[in-house]
Amino acid sequence: MEVGIVPVIPLGFAFFLPFIAFATGKNRKVVIAYALTAQTVAFLAGIELFKMAYSSNEPLVYAFGNWIAPIGIVFEVDRLSATLVLTATIGFLMAGIYSARFIREHGIEFFYTFLLGLEAGTLGAFMTGDAFNLFVMLEVLGASAYAIVGFYRNRSESIEGAFKYGISGAVATSLYFLALGFVYASLGTVNMADLSAKFHNISFPVTVKVFGDPTLALGIFFALTIAMVLVKSAIFPGHYWLPDAYQGAPIPVGAVLSGFVEVVGIYALMRFLYTVFQGISFSHWLSLVFFTLGTATAFLGSLMMLVQKDVKRLIAYSTILHMGYLFMTLGIGTELAVLAINFHIVNHAIAKMLLFFTVGAFIYRTGKTKIDDLAGVGKKMPVTTFLFGIATLSLVGVPPLNVFFSKMLIFDALMQKSAWLASVVIITSAIAAWAYFKLFVTLWRGKPVEGHGHHGEGEHEGDTKISDHIEGGEVWVLTSVNLILGLLVVLFGIFAPVLIDSYFHGAAVQAMDYQSYIEAVRKLAEAVLASA
Repeated sequence: MEVGIVPVIPLGFAFFLPFIAFATGKNRKVVIAYALTAQTVAFLAGIELFKMAYSSNEPLVYAFGNWIAPIGIVFEVDRLSATLVLTATIGFLMAGIYSARFIREHGIEFFYTFLLGLEAGTLGAFMTGDAFNLFVMLEVLGASAYAIVGFYRNRSESIEGAFKYGISGAVATSLYFLALGFVYASLGTVNMADLSAKFHNISFPVTVKVFGDPTLALGIFFALTIAMVLVKSAIFPGHYWLPDAYQGAPIPVGAVLSGFVEVVGIYALMRFLYTVFQGISFSHWLSLVFFTLGTATAFLGSLMMLVQKDVKRLIAYSTILHMGYLFMTLGIGTELAVLAINFHIVNHAIAKMLLFFTVGAFIYRTGKTKIDDLAGVGKKMPVTTFLFGIATLSLVGVPPLNVFFSKMLIFDALMQKSAWLASVVIITSAIAAWAYFKLFVTLWRGKPVEGHGHHGEGEHEGDTKISDHIEGGEVWVLTSVNLILGLLVVLFGIFAPVLIDSYFHGAAVQAMDYQSYIEAVRKLAEAVLASA
């Protein structure tokens, strides 16, 4: 299998989906089957890529059009990238299956088109070995994300969320584009391997010399890139758009945004810091930024969870909290930090999708998102409520569930710098636990209020008096997806030591081996030149 085919699969299927829908008279079953086929194929390709990456001693390289780097664009996939790609393909497939039942509105063909576009951009961002191509992938996933957040186009909160997200995201990617101008002007390339080779004074074929001392240019590059990540990954003070976007977006969209899209910025910074420009002279100052803003983000997210009246906004601030953990850990600069970030991205994605999807089942039955309006729904849906409890316990960090182990790695990494930094994880987790506990009590023991309905989010107005009780129980299509995710939460916890030793530790080691990262691209370039 060609490495570069993985993100092309959802992108190609997305391109033809509107035509398929038009040719079949917008047949819902055909559209859903087509989209799920695309996501299944992408998932199988992700598995194959994962196997290839872990069976190779160096990163996998794919040169588009056989144009060698740095002249052409390349995908460079190491074990870190392959792990995130596989996790994303699983998550998007789960979201696609869930959406087949959850999304009842007209325009399902456009929903899946944007979802596939979002998947393609996310996978491409994880796989690219070119700093400019990362910008392109940010634009692909951004355009899809802005559109799909506003899918409920007749609801004011959806339009508001999409507008805020779109404007903020466009400004953020513009800052990154400007950052590329500075690094290209100084180093004469945007290929990541070539950038790293120049930075570490390693020879590279078909390239230009460095123009003077690149320190100032790299300082500006990191300043602008961090500014981009503050918005893209919802780090204080760039977090402002996320609660509104999540409140207006369909539940499956919030799940993939939280699990995968928001971490693209974290991944990009990790790649630049730990692989491309490893050992940069002003890393101390960068660490100070990561620690300060990451701590502020974690406390903001946890405290704001306590005062939310809308369940989707509560989950949004939970995501902000975990982005704060990841941002803090970026400042450590060790192999343990890479291991902790990678493992937490995977664990958080699984547990947060489970949280979103269990809450989505409650919303599907009631048509409500206000916490008080969901009172008592848990007793009517005991399996979903149990899985909701599993998700919250995992995200808080209760053993033996999966997030506990990645939080412990983050805690250990932060302890290498300061016990005060490590204490942030404990304090904010305790605050979040109280917020989740209050929500659980309301769902299980709260008294149902008038206006509970059924059959989908936003499909009936809130003032419709259907009954004073909740109609129906479990929605088994949704519950089936939740059971799979719940099983993964438990299994990733029980087998965490095995997973860390067998996969995540090796991924962290390879991610910090910049020489191997450079050599993989250089060998391909030299082989192509030798055969020319």
